[in-house]
Amino acid sequence: MRKRIHIMFMPLKDIREICASRISMLDKQGHDVTGLPDALNAIPESYDALLGFARDINHVPLRKDFPYVEPNDLESIRRLRPADRHDVLGSYISEMEIRDKIYGGVYGRIAGCVLGKPLEVSWDLPRIRQYLEGAGAWPLADYVPAHSPSQPGPLRRDSIDSMKGFVTCAQEDDDINYLVLGLMVQEWFGPGFTTQNMAHVWRQNIPYGWTWGPEHSRYYLLAGLWVNYANQLPRGAEWDELESFLNDGEELIGAMIRGDAFGLVNPGRTEMAAEMAWRDGRLTHGKTGLYAEMWVAATIAAAFHERGPEKAIRAGIDQLPANSRYAECCRQALDIALNEPDWLKAWEPINARWGHLGHAGTMNETAAIINALIHSVDTTGNVDFEKAICITVMQGWDTDCSGATAGCIAGVLAGKNGIPDKWTAPLNDTFHTCVATMRETRISGLAERMYQMSRIVRAAEGPKAV
Repeated sequence: MRKRIHIMFMPLKDIREICASRISMLDKQGHDVTGLPDALNAIPESYDALLGFARDINHVPLRKDFPYVEPNDLESIRRLRPADRHDVLGSYISEMEIRDKIYGGVYGRIAGCVLGKPLEVSWDLPRIRQYLEGAGAWPLADYVPAHSPSQPGPLRRDSIDSMKGFVTCAQEDDDINYLVLGLMVQEWFGPGFTTQNMAHVWRQNIPYGWTWGPEHSRYYLLAGLWVNYANQLPRGAEWDELESFLNDGEELIGAMIRGDAFGLVNPGRTEMAAEMAWRDGRLTHGKTGLYAEMWVAATIAAAFHERGPEKAIRAGIDQLPANSRYAECCRQALDIALNEPDWLKAWEPINARWGHLGHAGTMNETAAIINALIHSVDTTGNVDFEKAICITVMQGWDTDCSGATAGCIAGVLAGKNGIPDKWTAPLNDTFHTCVATMRETRISGLAERMYQMSRIVRAAEGPKAV
């Protein structure tokens, strides 16, 4: 039976604004939106009329001249990947190395998140530079100072615990929550978890107020389904409708920050990492937003077998539809970074091309991460963890999210033993989370559970998506 999506108490004004924003997003995705803004303006103040319009625009066809091919279903994504890719990297690494690299990824993600947290929410590079130069901390090489004489505006005052001299643990953050949830869904349901399983884990663990963007709006819709349909969630085409309905943020960074756990449990297995990320990403995102999570997971999986980031980044790109806007962005950002020795000069064309996307824009955040990783390689060809997270954060935008992602990739490349103590010692092996059923507070305990899950995943026959 077709399940009705309930919109509980959403003001008509909000529905209209979301529809307008979604039309703009559909235009960027190559859909023919001719006449849709006028049609929206002509709709009376009626719930039925506006919700009918919101459903109808999900079926607007693509423009005939749109040059990209960007499916959401996994089988089509697989068909559109490069034919010469390697889904499994074959070089041998020991269990000791795998464990060290998983620990590096967990610690690296948390340290990168803490580093970027005070500067989050729309601080761009010029503003960050002004602040840090006044504090004598440019270029960044430690946690962010709590004050600067040249301060252009207040830092996030809810993140004092993430500022230099005040760091005693990793405070609550959605980036850490999603790392925990990515592990938890595997612990609860096994390597073959489904998107619906992921929704169940969210319901049991995440406060509604600790979600943002499409995570927030999908949670809102899921609540109506849980209340009205005895906890039975839709599948197939009905799930696709749920993901897209009134979703004007499906290409934002929210899914991208959830991919780490799926890469960490799949050392060398880029296809399986990307598939797990796809199952999680389809909860809230499509197209660019979905591909970004797949790229993160596959890049992390590839990083287990590499010393430097370039090959890992390319292996991640290979898991995407080759002729998609996001894959094109990754390739272009990589070319920019490789051809410009100075990360700051490389940032200029990155900012010119994608900077307009601003805070939580997936393409600009990805390009910044790629720029930082490429420019963090030392003279021996190894990644310099400190440079990776600091360069990422100095570029601005969603600094805790991008810092966390860069930190996980660089942490796997370097291994836990390659992360300087200055980044881990202040954390006192402690993290906090608002995930309801997570009782673990030791970073080392979380990392060990991630390693043990990787053993289970690697021992299991490859699960298929549902």
